[in-house]
Amino acid sequence: MPADANGLRRLEEGRAFAPLFALREKVNYALHYRDRRAQFEAIAAKRHRSRVFILGTAPSLKRQNIDRLDGEDYFVCNMAEHMPWMCERTHPYYIAADTGVPEKYEGGRPGLKARQFFYAQKLESRLDPGFMAENEVFFFAPAKGGVSKRGLTPEPWVSLAGGQTILLSAVQMAVALGHTEIYVMGCDLDYSGPDPYAYRTTQIERDRAMRNDDKMRRRTNEQFAILRTAIEARGGVLANAGLGGRLETLPRVDFDRLTAPQ
Repeated sequence: MPADANGLRRLEEGRAFAPLFALREKVNYALHYRDRRAQFEAIAAKRHRSRVFILGTAPSLKRQNIDRLDGEDYFVCNMAEHMPWMCERTHPYYIAADTGVPEKYEGGRPGLKARQFFYAQKLESRLDPGFMAENEVFFFAPAKGGVSKRGLTPEPWVSLAGGQTILLSAVQMAVALGHTEIYVMGCDLDYSGPDPYAYRTTQIERDRAMRNDDKMRRRTNEQFAILRTAIEARGGVLANAGLGGRLETLPRVDFDRLTAPQ
């Protein structure tokens, strides 16, 4: 059987089992994490705007005037602290899910400030207890199968589907918070330049980013398309407010026009 046919068969099988995965996650939530819903609803009640910006860490972000985000709702992610702008203010939301992220923190603490931190449940043991006690931190469980097999997962207190980039998780978190206009930035999906991120990287990080570049790009575009369809069906917007790059399954919008003074 051709490789593409094998991949399609696995995808269809995964979708067939998705209801069972969801049921198991709901049982786990009911048994162990029932307080998460109330915690999340309290976070959502503090939402400032109906629109939100999801910031990646790709090089194009350096070419945008992100000072315009002051007063907006937005997410930063992963090692955003390596960018000077990120350390100069307190951000509305921060999100991370990869185990490699807290390994780069100093003393189990991120090097930036946020009103609300979102972390994958598996990272709890890797964070400094003092940091968790001093900050607003929400942990989420994974939705088995990810975006490709589960689509949009709008109840992060139960589980949240991951994907090729943490930005996919951030988009779903934004939907659950009540944002109806969601704009992605700094998601270039192009690792051909000297640095794959908007900050200085090591050779190991550059090599890792270059691996399976085409496959990663295709899957990321597919997963964003899945979320776009689901969000538009709800009457919402998911668009690309970044510059250039190869995220091609989201409509383009002009960031400067969106954030121009009224």
